[in-house]
Amino acid sequence: MLDVSIVSPLWIINDECLTLTKSALASVGDVPYILVDNASPVGGGYLRSVASTYIRNNKNLGFAKAVNQGIKLAKTRYVAILSNDVRISPNWREVGEAAFLRNQDAFSVHFRMTNYDVPFTYGSKIVPTGKERWCTAAFFLLDREKNLFFDEKFFNSFEDTDLFYRSRLLSYKNVYTDMACYQHKHSFTQKLVGFPKTGENREYFKQKHGIDADTLLAKELGEQMRQEYWEGFNL
Repeated sequence: MLDVSIVSPLWIINDECLTLTKSALASVGDVPYILVDNASPVGGGYLRSVASTYIRNNKNLGFAKAVNQGIKLAKTRYVAILSNDVRISPNWREVGEAAFLRNQDAFSVHFRMTNYDVPFTYGSKIVPTGKERWCTAAFFLLDREKNLFFDEKFFNSFEDTDLFYRSRLLSYKNVYTDMACYQHKHSFTQKLVGFPKTGENREYFKQKHGIDADTLLAKELGEQMRQEYWEGFNL
């Protein structure tokens, strides 16, 4: 079975956040937890008690910096990035292993996303290209040997678009599969954090790549961008 660690960036500010976090961690099973606590006012004792490695920042550093902190401490080749507002199907490690074995040039593996209370159902396909629009960041696996990290100049938006675009520029694949899935309480944490730097992030993306993110995706993933988003999770 895939040798993998969990990296989870956390900012827990109320009991509902804590309950979601407990469900998220329970759903991934018995793997090492690298928990990066972005100065949570709630739940620090719980996080310390369950973490294999616990990092506490003295302020909220955002998603990109927190995830990079965790990735750099991982001792496994593969890392799963876990948001706290998800629940993962129990077969994710087997499916992730199969996806990486079939695609040696894969940087990341992504699973079908559903709404939070939709029962798990499983498909049969692993798609190495053509589904990049549906390679979401709330839960995914990455190969540390590809030596790619989030750009820490982004704060809670566009960092995933940037990372997966850079991986494609290097001819790595972002693999999509419906053989495993995860339930997502969409943007629960993001709504609590807010979007304080979305405009700055958008402008930084444009400066970095010479094109704004929406135009880039429309150009690179044109046919995918013309499809209905939620239908696109089905294969």
